[in-house]
Amino acid sequence: MKQYYLSVIKFPLMVSTSLFIIALVFFTVALGSYFRLGLSAWETVIYTVIFICLVLLVASWILNLISTHNPIKPRWLALYSKWMLVHILYYLALFVSSITMQKKQKLQESFVNFNNEVVLSQARDVSHKNILLLLPHCLQNSECKIRITADINDCESCGKCDIAAIKKMAAKYNVKAAVATGGSLARKIIKDLVPDVIVAVACHRDLNEGIRDAWRFSTYGVLNERPNGPCFETTVNLKTIEFAIRKFQ
Repeated sequence: MKQYYLSVIKFPLMVSTSLFIIALVFFTVALGSYFRLGLSAWETVIYTVIFICLVLLVASWILNLISTHNPIKPRWLALYSKWMLVHILYYLALFVSSITMQKKQKLQESFVNFNNEVVLSQARDVSHKNILLLLPHCLQNSECKIRITADINDCESCGKCDIAAIKKMAAKYNVKAAVATGGSLARKIIKDLVPDVIVAVACHRDLNEGIRDAWRFSTYGVLNERPNGPCFETTVNLKTIEFAIRKFQ
């Protein structure tokens, strides 16, 4: 549990640091220009616009921090908050992570966990009927002859991979489960089913891209485990998937 919360904190820390750096640079340059030569009319306009943008950035970040504990309403404000998170704030954190030579994978994991806190908060006290469990094809045993990308129910439950247990779990909780071979198929599945909530399983990179690509949807991310290397016979913590499904039902 301690390790999880340390992971969650990393992303907010990076975003906050980036905003502090931006604010520090802005006020240093603006005040320097003012005390040195004064500000012309055009400079005043430019600095005012930049200041307003900075205030909006900080306000958006505060809104995202609030959303980890309290649902944001109305819906348009929640969507605005999510858009800022995935399109602006994520890249600010990525910038600080790169200049401080942090591992990108650690930031990606922290972003997923932070996003999960937001999604859980937004879903509080709301029952979702249409839950989609979106899985990567690399969970399947490499020697399996059954093509489950068409229908996960085609799995013969041999027990050689986690697909059988996930199929059973999907039936138990009456949720839709689908296997995607890539981003294009995942987008098609989401477009066709239009789920209330997505519980997505993938590696760090794919999960980050998927959450940001499907930002309009509530996507709870579950990182897979790669005992045999990337994209080959991966596994997943089944208890984490079950936890997510039960939270949303």
